[in-house]
Amino acid sequence: MDRRTLLMVFLFTMIFLGVQMYFDSQNQDELKKWNTQRIAKLEAKAEVVTQEIENKTAKLESLPYVKLYSDSAMNENIGSGILSGQGIVTLDVNLPETVYAFSDATKKVVPFKRRFSSEVAPLFSIFTSNDKGLISLGQLNYFGSYDLQLIEGDQVFLGEIVDGSFALQATNLLKIYRQMDESKKLPETIQVPDSNAIVLFQHAKGYLPVGIYNPQNKSFFNFETIENIDRYASLIPFKQSEKVENAKEKFYVLENEYQQLVFSSRGGALVEINLPLKDKNFPNSVILPVKNDKEMVSQYPYNARFPSRPYFTAAEKAGGELVEHTNGALGGYYPLIRRDLIESARKLSRNVPAQFYSTNLVSEFPEVAELNYKVKEFTKDKIVLEAQQSFRKITKTYTLDSSQAPYTFKLDIQVDGDTRSLWLSTGVPEVEIISSSPAPALKYRISRGKSAEVKQIDLPSEAVSYSQVQPDWICNSNGFFGIIMDPLSNMEGGFKVQKVNGDADVSRMVELGFKAEDLPGYMMLMPLKGSAGKYSFRFFTGPFATDLLKNIDAHYTDAATGYNPDYIASQSFHGWFEIISGPFAKFLFFLMNIFHTITGSWGFSIILLTIALRIMMYPLNAWSMNSSTKMQQVMPKVQAIQEKYKKDPKRAQAEIINLYRENKINPVSGCLPLLIQLPFLIGMFDLLKSAFELRGASFVPGWIDDLAAPDVLFSWNYSLPIIGNQFHLLPILTGLVMFFQQRWMAPAPTGEISDKDRQQKAMGTIMAVMFTFMFYNFPSGINIYWISTSILGMLQQWWTKRRLAALGEKPVVIQGTTNKR
Repeated sequence: MDRRTLLMVFLFTMIFLGVQMYFDSQNQDELKKWNTQRIAKLEAKAEVVTQEIENKTAKLESLPYVKLYSDSAMNENIGSGILSGQGIVTLDVNLPETVYAFSDATKKVVPFKRRFSSEVAPLFSIFTSNDKGLISLGQLNYFGSYDLQLIEGDQVFLGEIVDGSFALQATNLLKIYRQMDESKKLPETIQVPDSNAIVLFQHAKGYLPVGIYNPQNKSFFNFETIENIDRYASLIPFKQSEKVENAKEKFYVLENEYQQLVFSSRGGALVEINLPLKDKNFPNSVILPVKNDKEMVSQYPYNARFPSRPYFTAAEKAGGELVEHTNGALGGYYPLIRRDLIESARKLSRNVPAQFYSTNLVSEFPEVAELNYKVKEFTKDKIVLEAQQSFRKITKTYTLDSSQAPYTFKLDIQVDGDTRSLWLSTGVPEVEIISSSPAPALKYRISRGKSAEVKQIDLPSEAVSYSQVQPDWICNSNGFFGIIMDPLSNMEGGFKVQKVNGDADVSRMVELGFKAEDLPGYMMLMPLKGSAGKYSFRFFTGPFATDLLKNIDAHYTDAATGYNPDYIASQSFHGWFEIISGPFAKFLFFLMNIFHTITGSWGFSIILLTIALRIMMYPLNAWSMNSSTKMQQVMPKVQAIQEKYKKDPKRAQAEIINLYRENKINPVSGCLPLLIQLPFLIGMFDLLKSAFELRGASFVPGWIDDLAAPDVLFSWNYSLPIIGNQFHLLPILTGLVMFFQQRWMAPAPTGEISDKDRQQKAMGTIMAVMFTFMFYNFPSGINIYWISTSILGMLQQWWTKRRLAALGEKPVVIQGTTNKR
């Protein structure tokens, strides 16, 4: 390259760099200007929030803060607390059984006796002025936004609740400062609690304690979740804008061959959704009874009546009086939503709060969920309920759908007057135990142009809003059953998901040995539009059986418009790799359905499906087994090479590679087929844990009575670690088959047993034991599959080795038996 060309290249390069630096400088200036404006806006916002915190934070003297003393003369201050009603709540737990405090109401020093102390974190105590005295506690609402006051020692902080989620206002301010600078700290005037603080909200009756805030793990403990809290406290709702008529709650029933809907006069909502079990009275039902249903009838009959309370049905003749029933049927139904838990003897009955009823309208004002509704019309397939407030009238019309669309009903809501902040609830489904644990699934369907997508929602820890989503429908499921809320009219965008603590809405599973706190529920809600009018919804409340959902979709499909509700997409496959395994599980279920049509037995269908899967995977399995067998055949030579060149590892590796090449062996060829099979294997596992059709399906009566649950040979009254109180035989058979499989597969020793052989033998035994415990609480269908596939694997391995021996690949010794060409 000549000098002129080099000079031109240099000049163009310098010009390019100069232009680049100029524009970079301009961009940096613009960036600095934009950043300055951004920080200025954040500073202005921080100033507003800071001022708001200062204005809204109450003064200590305006709160019911009291000092506690060890004697009536108030000589020794031993702590502090919050005086409310006839009691005091305090975080100072190392106190005597009697403390003294000055009461502004009586202008006297009053003794207070300890009534309750928590034994686990957070630690606190409740003292009352007498044995029958009650402390007044606030009862928070799940909806709305309102301020809270926190007291730590003698310091006051500001907090807030937004749709059930607790936050410190100072934390919100910190987020603003960190948007300016990650290292930015709060101003010294803005503080946060260092230790536990009592939380209060302002009621018309004054400030009431509602819970405790823990700054270490940023958690909020609600006093109303304390078991039997009504022994020590009177709970006062958040606020009431209008007095609710305190009428006796009445129950009304609409029923057909697929569902029993129990309506309450409180909220005009569904307090029970009971689904008939398949028997001679309900031959078209697809729901088979399971062990839990039978145990509830035999051991807890007071919780196995459907409906659970006295109820009314429509008059047999038009214009006649409603028919009153004192008792529901004993057994014969599955409760889709959580019902009142009726206890006997010394146990306390627990009622479902009206805000958790299905199809109830809820608001930030709790009295809306408690409104008393009156029956305006009641026939065998329709009920009209009406509630009246001074500023609003609500009319709900429920209509059972046709027999061609089982497990569905229609709800029309007419609101005349104020519709602001009204949300329609799905209610809280009852718990289904799948593979020894609850399996709730929350979903929504959304349309984009001509395509639609169903999305699964991560289970929230509190409350979460999806304000930017316009769902086609939302689905609240317990795994095998669910509630689909499908709006048929133009709705306000968005929906909410609210976690409901197991103590607040108790599952019937606590009667069967589960702890209430381990069984939380979830409630989904859709908002009504902000204007008066009529709103229509279709509800599906039933089992996620494939054929059933397909038939319902077909019934509601409109060929002219292309509309299809797509309820079949509400099915869930329960597994860690659902995205991968879902399509494979659907394909395998298609095959299993074919086998069920042939055999009439889901147990035999699983075995036939296992055989079909083995046949489908035969070429891959054979490839893998051939490679494994050849590897075993040359292993003595590999060991001899390793021993010969143990001081020269590189030479040993080269010789082994040559040995593999001469015998046409690829060491990694055995892994690839296994990876290709993996989605099918995972899909099979997910299918057997998820198929509703297996729930209650019997294979060996008296032993394997439910393919979707562990087999039970016998049980006892006390619980043991891991195995609980039931003996499951199938997992033990699974472990034994695996043990014999690894013994069968292993080549017989030709000489002295090496340490490596001993380790492999021990590892095989350990794996068999591990699988026994891992599969112990798995559904029996999964154990049947694993036993079947293990036995088929042993047969295929035996056949592969025999075939290779017949081809003259070399004699192969299998468990002491020599097969030669």
